[in-house]
Amino acid sequence: MIQIALPRLNGLVPTIESTFHKLVEEQGELSDAILYWSEQQGTPQAREALHQVAGELLDVAQTCISLTFVLEEMAPEVRLHDLMDDHLQKLRRKGYLQEDTGEIYFKVTEEGFRLMSLPRLTIPGVTLDNTVLEISVGVGRFAQWIGKFSGASGETRVKTQEEIWKGCGLNLLHIAQCCFTMLYILQQTFLMDTDLLVQEHIEKLKKRGYVK
Repeated sequence: MIQIALPRLNGLVPTIESTFHKLVEEQGELSDAILYWSEQQGTPQAREALHQVAGELLDVAQTCISLTFVLEEMAPEVRLHDLMDDHLQKLRRKGYLQEDTGEIYFKVTEEGFRLMSLPRLTIPGVTLDNTVLEISVGVGRFAQWIGKFSGASGETRVKTQEEIWKGCGLNLLHIAQCCFTMLYILQQTFLMDTDLLVQEHIEKLKKRGYVK
């Protein structure tokens, strides 16, 4: 199976707040695409509807990955490799990650921009419905980190700024991992051409000036 990887957007600098707004938007579009796909079951439009779902999964994952790269630049205390190590350790504790997968998590392309890939996981019973629910939970937790835990919601601040940055980064990796896991399932179960999907996704980003 082809490895999925998404780029650091060198033509766009999102903030924590703008990322939250974008995540809510993309989460809604993903839910809408899944509902449409459900309605098209058994029709000639079902395949194209599933293609749209995959595109929305890429958009959600991209939103998360974009900010993880920016967090590393914003906060010297936050190292992306450390966040990734913590993320992978959690997956191993849960028994989701096989040690022989051999994925490349970071690399630089010939065009000079950085890519991040997340691993294939072994999780029984993953569906589009419970994936979008897990993403919703992740978006809510992200809101806690940038609102409640930081005191931005009028409550007492309970986390340091470093803890907030790291908490945001780990939560974003979790949401992105939900998307990657479902994309690998679509790749394997429906023989979806995820390589083509990612190429189309990156071309869209280039047209918008997000990747130079």
